Amino acid sequence: MVVTPLSTLMSTSTSFASHLRRAQGETVKIQAEVASGRLYDVGKTLGYGTEALVSFRQEIEIGRRSIDVNKQVAARLDASQAALDAIVTNANGFMSALMSARGDPRTAGIVSEQAESAFKAFTDAANTSFAGSFVFSGIETALAPFEDYFSTPPPASRNAVAAAFSTEFGFSSADPAVSNISVSSMQAFMDNTFASLFDDANWNSTWSAASSQPISSMVSGSREVTTSVSAASQAFRSLTAAFVLVADSGTKNLNDATFVALIDQAVESLGKGIALMTELQGTLGTAQQQVQAAIETTSVRSDLLEEYVGRTEGVDLSELSVRLNSLLNQLEATYAVTGRLQNLSLLNAL
Repeated sequence: MVVTPLSTLMSTSTSFASHLRRAQGETVKIQAEVASGRLYDVGKTLGYGTEALVSFRQEIEIGRRSIDVNKQVAARLDASQAALDAIVTNANGFMSALMSARGDPRTAGIVSEQAESAFKAFTDAANTSFAGSFVFSGIETALAPFEDYFSTPPPASRNAVAAAFSTEFGFSSADPAVSNISVSSMQAFMDNTFASLFDDANWNSTWSAASSQPISSMVSGSREVTTSVSAASQAFRSLTAAFVLVADSGTKNLNDATFVALIDQAVESLGKGIALMTELQGTLGTAQQQVQAAIETTSVRSDLLEEYVGRTEGVDLSELSVRLNSLLNQLEATYAVTGRLQNLSLLNAL
């Protein structure tokens, strides 16, 4: 068979066109890999290994979401811990005021005002919110644990205290007759009628909207951690009882002996509340450690998986740059030759 110049030219042109298409396709692939830093077609390159990478990527994504959620939980715990710190500091300050007042009944009016101020500060801290949720309301996060006890008109809690006092003694706590209340009568009131105001039934219906069920968070996998404390706990009740007893039980008008008895009762209740608050701080501290440990563990695993996926899917940018430059040079040469072939006429070929 004799190969004519025309057939040779057509064959050469076809060969150059095919080479050009391959080179252009390879150039597009390499440019994409340089831009993304990963293989152009992971599935085609890695084959069965792609399935594992997909699984790892899903785990990484889940891990990162878990870290974000746990960081929110950690921030809420920090806010709760700061509020408890404020409550304890406030209670300790009021304790000092009570101890000073005990030795000088003439300061009854002053300590009564201090009780009101301390109770307001306590309420503010107990109503701490984070990201729109009240941190001490248990699962009832949309409800503030406490109303303002000293608001006008008075809330149910203050009405209950006033009713209990007047029922017990036959007059209001603002009546001058308060000075006639004996130590034994006041002690009986504090141990029974007043104490009953803070039992489970009355606390939930009169004092606080907080749920006794705390918030639990899934910190990793199937691990659930209690990440809140509730204002329904005895710690909050004991402190509230101490503040209210001094602020709203006729303290200003009590005789000296009965005043001392009331202060002693308030000190006992306050001390119990502070001790229980310290336990709540410990509970939150344990939760903080668990959440932080979960964040660190998940972060380490996610980082390792990302590093593995990156190594597996990643490309050598230095090598790609050399290949890309080589391909671009080849394309330029191919374009030049192809252009010259296209300029050859049938007459020139013959």
